[in-house]
Amino acid sequence: MIRISKLLLSNFRNFSAKKFEFFPANLLVGANGVGKTNILESLTLLGRNSSLRNSDFEEMIKDDEKSFAVFSEISGHEFIEKTGFSFDLASRKKNFHINDEALNSKRQSDIKNYLVNFVFLTPQIEQLFVLGKSERRDYLDKIVSDIDFEHPSRINSYQKLLKERLLVLRKEFSPLFRGEVGAFAAKPQVAQQGGCIKQWLDAVENQIVEYGVAIASARLEAINFFNKAISSFSSNFPKTELRVIGEIEQKLENQSAVQLEEDYKNKLEENRETDRQNFKTNFGVHRCDFDAIFSNKKMSALHSSTGEQKAIMISITLARAKISSSYKNQPTILIFDEAISHLDEGRKNDLFEEIFSLPMQSFFSATSTDLIPQQFVNKMTITAL
Repeated sequence: MIRISKLLLSNFRNFSAKKFEFFPANLLVGANGVGKTNILESLTLLGRNSSLRNSDFEEMIKDDEKSFAVFSEISGHEFIEKTGFSFDLASRKKNFHINDEALNSKRQSDIKNYLVNFVFLTPQIEQLFVLGKSERRDYLDKIVSDIDFEHPSRINSYQKLLKERLLVLRKEFSPLFRGEVGAFAAKPQVAQQGGCIKQWLDAVENQIVEYGVAIASARLEAINFFNKAISSFSSNFPKTELRVIGEIEQKLENQSAVQLEEDYKNKLEENRETDRQNFKTNFGVHRCDFDAIFSNKKMSALHSSTGEQKAIMISITLARAKISSSYKNQPTILIFDEAISHLDEGRKNDLFEEIFSLPMQSFFSATSTDLIPQQFVNKMTITAL
């Protein structure tokens, strides 16, 4: 079992200097505001995906300090024994260390997929199906990233291209290049520059289409894989079937990639003036949504009760961890931040029985040990704050 055995914090959030020792099952206990979530957030800074809160690094520095640092010792990993992350406010420089060696950006990219995959459930994620499409889409892409390690890079490139397209549209549709400024429009250099911008816009849109179709394809493949895996798991939590809701994803299931690329490109071209005016791209894979179908009732999570939605999110979280660990052979650690207070005793027993059967380290936070069934409290290492 791969696990974080020690954690050292320096000027991180509410901690000036703090050292923790962790074991397979860990419970952080304390009143609200003492820093339980801060500890869990610091752990996720050392993983391969976004952190627990996805906050700016400036927010993580303790009041009146100029930098923070997080270091850990890892046991059970094939070649990583220590990891560290620090951020300096003055230089706005972030540093990542593996085995006491500072890594440049290229080296970080090379080693990223060997880092721990922290799969977590927070009170905010529990409300995923009452939040907006943007939050659901981001979570969908986290699921895809568990299975397809190149997916975050595609998303990042795609988002950059969308921003570039909008900036080019501002130039392409300016009066100067639309022939609306009289004598200026007749100047050869203006016409030539306008033609270059048109070519630039075409090239950017071609890349958007290429990445967009690749993203849609990755989403469909990953969700199909996820659904097959989750149906095979034994669990007392509701089985769910995830569905991608998006025009491009739907078209990809019914037509060839070549035809879809042509339609995609035509749609972007048709929308240029509208997108320029709104300064947003109104068509693309960045507009998709996703849903989870509560299998027992054949009901969408979007229309399920609050309790059912939370049970569905626990089911998805457990499935993500199992897939990451078992199918992708990734070092995986589970985190449940204040995710047990709402559960009845039966659900709590189901959750802890399932987690203790998994060969992975787990972390929980709670305001009291009374929230944990007694037979499981005795199996956990408790850190009181």
